[in-house]
Amino acid sequence: MVTFSHKKLKRNTMKLLHGDLSKSPSRLRGVYSYFRCLLTQNPRLVNLEFTKHCNAKCGFCACWEVESPNEMKDYSELVKKFRPVVCSVSGGEPLLRKNFDELLAGLRPYCHYLAIITNGALLNEETAARLNNAGVNQISVSLDYIGKQHSDQRKIEGLYEHIENIVPKLTAKGYNVALNTIIMDSNMEHIIPLAHKAKEWGAKISYSSYCTLKKDRDADMISPERFKHLQQLIKDIKRTKRELKNIKNSDYYLDRIPEYFKTGGIGNCKAGKLWLQATPDGYVQQCSELPRVAHYSDYDPKKVKAPACTKCWYTCRGESEASKLDPKRILELIRA
Repeated sequence: MVTFSHKKLKRNTMKLLHGDLSKSPSRLRGVYSYFRCLLTQNPRLVNLEFTKHCNAKCGFCACWEVESPNEMKDYSELVKKFRPVVCSVSGGEPLLRKNFDELLAGLRPYCHYLAIITNGALLNEETAARLNNAGVNQISVSLDYIGKQHSDQRKIEGLYEHIENIVPKLTAKGYNVALNTIIMDSNMEHIIPLAHKAKEWGAKISYSSYCTLKKDRDADMISPERFKHLQQLIKDIKRTKRELKNIKNSDYYLDRIPEYFKTGGIGNCKAGKLWLQATPDGYVQQCSELPRVAHYSDYDPKKVKAPACTKCWYTCRGESEASKLDPKRILELIRA
């Protein structure tokens, strides 16, 4: 098990310049990491859950309704096995793990880019400093609405106001903060304003598509009568992306969102191969909505069959499938 004192943790991780929230990791190192994954056929992305516990009670998610399995005390060997380009840590709410910084520091040597996704309720200047010292490259904060509607949806009083207060403070210190926003029927009017709000706060923003798999609730799927509105919204997102330069999604991902909502799914999913989900107790799911396959120590992505599921167009899927070798994508990355 990896253990650190806070002083040693800070001293060791500050040597890892690619793990500083105020700096972008080396692109050359990223290219190397990407081609290593291609050659070894390992996943480019590992989504790692530190816990199932959550301090929010979102209507579209069941995390807060279930018990968290036996949480591992160290995840470094898990990430070391796959050495992904990106390791994204989530939950539940990952900041509920008291030693979250020690757990993150253990992952830092084994991925190119380390991110954490939080609902933001426990995010403050002290926790952000601990994330920075642990080698995190990006803090992603979930935000689906502007104003009280977001707090009401997450069932955390004053959450929006807290995010509105803390994000500008962190970006002013040079920390890399991004908003994570789900596109759904109830927030379509908030999507473009959220990009501008992120810009105002000095943050980036990434969009994902609503999916019914988490809780079998289709109320927030885009209704057929609003499909033309959605098509125009995607055009507006791409235009705003060029204008503000803070929207992280690829055009490849954005262009397929209307298809997903119109047909209810997109085929040829590569879950378990290009990306995978790891549970708090160290088991691998091909994605967060599919059953466990094996303990990470026994999991071989080369032997896993592609799932038959078509029912999501999450960012983790779409961006993992977006070819970095496509000429349009290369040009897009250069312009980013």
